[in-house]
Amino acid sequence: MKNKLFGTPKLKFLYSLLIFQVVLYTIFRLCFLVYFKSNISPDTAGLVLHNLFLGIRFDLRLAMFILLPAMIFINLPLNPAFKVRFINWLYTIVFAIITFLYITDAGYFSYLKSRLNATVIQFFKNPMISFEMVRESYPWHLLLLIIIVVAFLLNFILRKFITPKLMGSPLTNNNKTRFIGGAVFFLLFALGLYGSLKLYPLRWSEAYSTPDAFASNLSLNPVLYVADTYDFRNAEFEKDKAISGYETAAKYLGVDVSDTKNLNYTRSYPGDATKSAGHPNVVIIICESMGWYKTGIGGSKVDPTPKLDALAKESIVFNNFYTPTVATARSVFAAVTSLPDTSKVGTGSRNPFVVNQNTIMGQFKGYDKYYFLGGSANWGNIRGVFTYNIPDLQIFEEGSYKSPRIDVWGISDLNLFKEASAAITEKFSKDHKPFFALMQTSGFHRPYTIPSDNDSFVAKTPQEISVDEIKSYGFESLEEYNAMRLQDFALGNFFENAKKQSWYDNTIFVVFGDHSLPHNNAKNVEEWRKNINNGYHVPLIIHSPKRFPPATETKIASEVDVMPTVAGLAGIPYQTRALGRDLFNPKFDDYRAAFSYNWYAPFHLSLVDKDFYFEYIPYNNQGTLIKYTENPSFENMKDKYPEKYKEMENLTKSLYESTRYLLNNNPRMY
Repeated sequence: MKNKLFGTPKLKFLYSLLIFQVVLYTIFRLCFLVYFKSNISPDTAGLVLHNLFLGIRFDLRLAMFILLPAMIFINLPLNPAFKVRFINWLYTIVFAIITFLYITDAGYFSYLKSRLNATVIQFFKNPMISFEMVRESYPWHLLLLIIIVVAFLLNFILRKFITPKLMGSPLTNNNKTRFIGGAVFFLLFALGLYGSLKLYPLRWSEAYSTPDAFASNLSLNPVLYVADTYDFRNAEFEKDKAISGYETAAKYLGVDVSDTKNLNYTRSYPGDATKSAGHPNVVIIICESMGWYKTGIGGSKVDPTPKLDALAKESIVFNNFYTPTVATARSVFAAVTSLPDTSKVGTGSRNPFVVNQNTIMGQFKGYDKYYFLGGSANWGNIRGVFTYNIPDLQIFEEGSYKSPRIDVWGISDLNLFKEASAAITEKFSKDHKPFFALMQTSGFHRPYTIPSDNDSFVAKTPQEISVDEIKSYGFESLEEYNAMRLQDFALGNFFENAKKQSWYDNTIFVVFGDHSLPHNNAKNVEEWRKNINNGYHVPLIIHSPKRFPPATETKIASEVDVMPTVAGLAGIPYQTRALGRDLFNPKFDDYRAAFSYNWYAPFHLSLVDKDFYFEYIPYNNQGTLIKYTENPSFENMKDKYPEKYKEMENLTKSLYESTRYLLNNNPRMY
């Protein structure tokens, strides 16, 4: 076995260099832990140990990246002695730089309680001032001496124990054995870079697997973290613009104490002891691509959602509910944080700098909390948004279920609902604690997989329904139509099962779509909605027959309103800075509106209220005002209603600038 793994001098050298790096980075990590041990929270020893080992996985990835130059260079047709000398000095310099970065990281964390990241680049804009700050704040003579000493020590180790292996003799001349050794190394190299045995690779968000800030920071590798944060190094907000629109936004949000100077958006709600006395459970179901026009309650006559339509008859249905934008990761971020994800670089869930967000779900004290997803929570780096901000959250994802994975999105929606219901029921039957569960479907998404294990669901054929007819209601194909029906079938099965459980009567169910889809000239989409607005219009259903009689709500509602509304219905006290407002709080009934934006070209902002739809394109300062209750076409009425145009323009811009600011300034308050 030894001959197969280390059959050549090159492999012996590469393995030695790899092991040396892992040991070096582990020493650096342990030094960080010991030096900052005062930051360890009580009773978190197990958590710290877990994150320490998670950090070693990040270190292994860095080690693999650092191996790349050596892997290329040792295979060049050069003099072996020259290769050894060059590698000695190259890696002495590389490891000296890495040592410098780790020392800088320690100073950075000491100063800002954050690991080294790409924002450090801003200090080079004023190098003299930055140098003076370092010189006056840190023992830079000592630190420089440490780097020099470490560099000489590392050079000695390289010359004495690692690069001489390149000059050794092969352990075997058997080509098959050498091939096996190379293949094994390549597999280990690929695995180390990928960092995971699951569908998605190791990502920075896994470090934020806990709300404990120090444990999360302990996991990060500062060198990789600089690279991970590079695209996000420039803050995507302009404080002066947030200040300019603050009073307008604060008035709309109902801020407790208006403070333009400090941009205070905080509102506190005391809760309702009468409602909370029964400790109602909460189940939120986010359905993939469930646009309003795609459903029976939204006017589709091809029966795509019979289960949803039946549920609506027993529920409160909001027929003017809008998501902030079109994209699942952005929608989930908005649902959890009550902030539209207006990020221009990637999404908020992918931005390490906005991972710390205040959430209302995190303030449901005494509740078991669950997140159920058929695939991996590493998708879109969404894991960090949940685990860092919602204490004691239990994530169920691929690897947590008994059901088989059927496609890129994990297990089927049918099995997701079954396993979620079983997990909730099992835990509830043991301790009878109230619970808050968020479930996210993904089946109504390409590749529109219909699993063989489908509980007798029968896909319709062209002989049973006209393809032209389903296309007239916006479906692109029979496959898409059947996938929508399967998602609906799975939802219906879940509620049929839920009604048999002891926790059903005391549960508030909330069902909505994460976003809509292009209208494809569907006959049930009004003309004024056939612009971008159509992509935001989705159903919202609140179901709890023991609490609320069936009703149709025409008030304007937004996805960011979901969490405040749920907290209000459950009587839970909470604090928020975000844009969401309780849909049943009469305080806000004088004026309700839904803010949305299109994050791809043409980038624009929009606002819809009970009579008007406003749309604004920032780059050319062009705006459109439609009074859809008067004329449901896309005719611009800005000149007919100039005051209304100005009012909606001011509020739209104010909410947008406030959102941009809050994404970077909305830390947990619990």
